[in-house]
Amino acid sequence: MDFFRNEISLNDRQKLEEFVGAYPHETSGMSFSSIYMWSREYTYRYEIIGDFLCMAGLSNFKDEEEEPFLFPVLPRGGKCDRKKLAETLEELIGRFRKADRPFVMRLIPDRLREIYDEALPGRFLFIDDRSNYDYVYRVSDLAALKGKAFHGKKNHLNRFNCEYGSSCEVLPMSSSLAGEALDLVRRINEEKEVTGCERILLEGESRMLEKTLPDFERIGLEGVALKIGGTLQGFAFGGPLGKDTVVEHVEKANVAYNGIYQKLNNEFCRSLGDRYEFVNREEDMGLEGLRRSKNSYRPVRLISKCIALLDGDEEALKRYGKPY
Repeated sequence: MDFFRNEISLNDRQKLEEFVGAYPHETSGMSFSSIYMWSREYTYRYEIIGDFLCMAGLSNFKDEEEEPFLFPVLPRGGKCDRKKLAETLEELIGRFRKADRPFVMRLIPDRLREIYDEALPGRFLFIDDRSNYDYVYRVSDLAALKGKAFHGKKNHLNRFNCEYGSSCEVLPMSSSLAGEALDLVRRINEEKEVTGCERILLEGESRMLEKTLPDFERIGLEGVALKIGGTLQGFAFGGPLGKDTVVEHVEKANVAYNGIYQKLNNEFCRSLGDRYEFVNREEDMGLEGLRRSKNSYRPVRLISKCIALLDGDEEALKRYGKPY
């Protein structure tokens, strides 16, 4: 893919934050930490065009040929000039056309969908992307687990504390634990009996963690780790999204310890204190088990997202479904 020149590096953090950190898009995939973590796995590249951040990557659509897609186009400093946006979108459409590829923009939240539609009226068709909706929770809810809604979670947490509390140590996650964390991931994945899409996702996640964990602090991540009997058995971490939200990117734990995921999530949210009001726990990727799990924590809202195609592109519509 040759749409944009620049690879994503840690040296780009300040530059990209002028765009992803300034506009209130609320989508987990557009935080700097998420972009950097997955940039190698999905071949992200970017350019600044007309004072807008334009970024593209490669996706594997239902195990078929990899195809390029755009991330939502974001303005510098959070202020959007509609005329300049229209010119930038036309430039991007032209680049897809020149490459003989269907124009596809993914992960678009509602507020940006409306802006793109106003910039180029009638040019886009928007497809609901339910598998990529983000789940948002109050940090205080998951840190306290109070009330009937969280009764089951609190029971699992109490069971864990009763059985393993005396041998469990809660530590801040850091790059110094990278080796132990990667060893835990290998152990977990070896025991899982999954195939197809889930196996591909696990392998990609492992490669991402090998890149991410050694640079944990430089990326701006924070989290917790659980050691039981001196051995790392779980870790969780995330990065900031705007002023009041943290995205929890990863939770990995040894399920041989009953209640360990409830413990891990609870300790992660407790570690945040009052620095964030919300925690975005990302999407469910269309996996039913993951969807049930994320709903069981009682999200306060979902961040809906859609895919933009060009009106009249019948081949793209066959792949992505019906427009709104």
